[in-house]
Amino acid sequence: MPWWITEQPVPPDGHCGNRHVHVDHQYVAFVTDPDEVTRKPEHPFRWTDRDELDGLAMFADTRLLAAGLFAVVPMLGAGDFDAVSVLTSLASDGQS
Repeated sequence: MPWWITEQPVPPDGHCGNRHVHVDHQYVAFVTDPDEVTRKPEHPFRWTDRDELDGLAMFADTRLLAAGLFAVVPMLGAGDFDAVSVLTSLASDGQS
């Protein structure tokens, strides 16, 4: 299941000649060996670190949500999923 889903209105681009909506799905996964590939991905996705976000082509709000997600990964990994704390972290990350 996606951890977060955002919808972003965008102008016409190379894929669609009309204004349309991009739907971004953000997932959380924990791995013990990120170099272990189980199969070739169907889409060009890859693992990324927090320090790589600024260099990736993405919408500003998607970058903000991803940064907030990285801030709460330790809590999620420990199984301490508290929705209020997660949302508070996301909101405060945007203020820095």
